[in-house]
Amino acid sequence: MITDSMFRNVSVQPENYSRKDDFSLPDSKRTYTHQFNTIYTQRVKQLKSRIFKMATAKWKDETINDIKTTYVSKILDVKNLTPCYIIGTVFADYKYKTNVLKEVSTNMYGVPESASSLKAKKDAQEEIKDIDVLRSSAYSDPSSDKLMIEDESGRILLDGELLDSTVLVTGVMVGLLGMEVEPGVFTIVDIVYPEAGEQVERTIEEKQNDKVLFLSGLKFTYGENVDNVSVAQLLKEYLMGELSFSDEDIKLLKSITNIIILGNSTDVSLASSTNVKEKDKYREQNKSVFDADSMRQFDEFLSQLLKTIPVTILPGDSDPAETSLPKQPLHKSLFMKSSQFTNFQRASNPCWLDIDESRLLCTSGENIDDIYKYMVPNLAVELGDSTELESSIQNEVLYKSRLKLLEGTMKWQHILPTAPDTLWCYPFENDDPFALKETPHVYAVGNQPKFETSCLKLDRKNGEEVAVRIIAVPEFCKTHEGVLLDMESLECSVMKIGL
Repeated sequence: MITDSMFRNVSVQPENYSRKDDFSLPDSKRTYTHQFNTIYTQRVKQLKSRIFKMATAKWKDETINDIKTTYVSKILDVKNLTPCYIIGTVFADYKYKTNVLKEVSTNMYGVPESASSLKAKKDAQEEIKDIDVLRSSAYSDPSSDKLMIEDESGRILLDGELLDSTVLVTGVMVGLLGMEVEPGVFTIVDIVYPEAGEQVERTIEEKQNDKVLFLSGLKFTYGENVDNVSVAQLLKEYLMGELSFSDEDIKLLKSITNIIILGNSTDVSLASSTNVKEKDKYREQNKSVFDADSMRQFDEFLSQLLKTIPVTILPGDSDPAETSLPKQPLHKSLFMKSSQFTNFQRASNPCWLDIDESRLLCTSGENIDDIYKYMVPNLAVELGDSTELESSIQNEVLYKSRLKLLEGTMKWQHILPTAPDTLWCYPFENDDPFALKETPHVYAVGNQPKFETSCLKLDRKNGEEVAVRIIAVPEFCKTHEGVLLDMESLECSVMKIGL
């Protein structure tokens, strides 16, 4: 049994590093007196010049139909049948896309059209699949969806086969090559993204096979989902060496220098799922729900782990945390036992971490979940007998993999493009912290349907490239899986716990 941290490998973690406070919002500095348009202004300010740099490098000598392309600085100045490239922000005009007024109206007066199909299935006692639940809150209707690009001068509708294989959502800034074939419609033939931010140099040296364990979606809930708690306890016993007898297992456990829990550690949604009969449904459904017993259970779980290993936790959607992003660290008072340990870190969501000279950018998955809603048809949309969609990228995201969505946020150099349009965020005035000033070595996203990973190479000027290890961390409560990251090679593997 591993009973003391001295028996484990120890990673290098500086107390201070350049990106540590990027998502910190001290109470004394918060203000809600300004409009959300300032965050878009800052986004343009930070990303437009980086897109222009990549666009001119790629297209300055490009021709379409033997006509040389030129840069048009204002979208309203695009001329018909004249090849050009433009830079702007994508806007998705989708039938089922949410807005604040619609949410208030729905909660007060009834079920929205986008959820009626799911309600009908429940009333008819039909089988409700996981994909049905996901589609019930999706924004897309392929028959009427419109993608546009806009700048301070105006908007223009987008068209072209490239859209069927490209992930684009509201708030993404891109450069587009093409021409206006029909009035008000820009047909695109190529696309560029912002130049990737600089990456901190990583010293490759022997790290004793150090590993970081990513977990998400533990979902402790007192009196509910006993299996969740049982498997989590089994995980704790395994990590502490109480279930491991082979030399190989002990060697692996000693190599785990950190545990990072990417949100949804408790589940307040179960406590708030009772039927609402009050007239004021909006007030009733959105009131604060807190399950102290679940938090005590989670605190006990953490306090046992902290005896042998450092733990970092992020707040998630189902945790007792604020709604808007960046979510600030869960309050210290929630962890009466764990807070006594110096190796316990309560981080924001998103957050930057520095471990063994590698920069890790972590989120609990709300950003990817919202992007997913743009890519799949709402449940109210009939897919037909084949269930296949015309868009290859929509088919891939709906039925196979979310990896392109995670890769998209790195290509766009923005991890939260759909905020504040369809995802709540703080109204930043002088910065858009979700736009990347630096490219991480590792980008980990929690609470995803399954484990996925890739090594994505991003372009910088003069043909330089930087590589990012992308990790989709699965919900532990459903998959019983965590992800081990080797801090030397940045390769990943799954650690599965079974009853």
